[in-house]
Amino acid sequence: MRSSYIISQLFSILGFIIIVYSFQCKKNKHFFLMQGVGSFMFFVNFILIGAYAGALFNLTNLVRGLLFSKSDKKLWKLILTVFLYTFCFVFCAVISWGKWFEIFLFALPYITLVIMSYLMWKGNGKHIRVFQFWLMSPSWIVHNIFNLSIGGIVCECFNMISVLVAFIRYGSKGLEDANL
Repeated sequence: MRSSYIISQLFSILGFIIIVYSFQCKKNKHFFLMQGVGSFMFFVNFILIGAYAGALFNLTNLVRGLLFSKSDKKLWKLILTVFLYTFCFVFCAVISWGKWFEIFLFALPYITLVIMSYLMWKGNGKHIRVFQFWLMSPSWIVHNIFNLSIGGIVCECFNMISVLVAFIRYGSKGLEDANL
């Protein structure tokens, strides 16, 4: 095994640990900041393994975390976030032109990231968790499997399990009032 592969996996595992820790945050501001830091670890992971779309999306996740950490729900923050995701997608699609399977692999996370950003901006915990479970995490699991991001795969499985635990703990009505 190459040392760059091992280092990349260490970054993915560190990203996973930070994301898990973010769920312990009591304030949305801290949650978004920790999610952003975890996303930066995945950015480094994806750069090192050559999954550039995933890297750019995670760099944008960091920006989104910084923007959304102050819950003032300004529309320009959502528009900027969607623009950045779209720019990343178009940039990577142009570079990967003709590699349709590769484009499909990062099109799924792109679509789910845009929708999740809207849901996070609106702040409805139930919608965020349901979307995370059924679409967001599965799209990233597929991406992470094909790019061999061990921490990424484990992180998305953890995200799905945490949604199930929240649903069991709060029920469907209680999820609406739960923190992000």
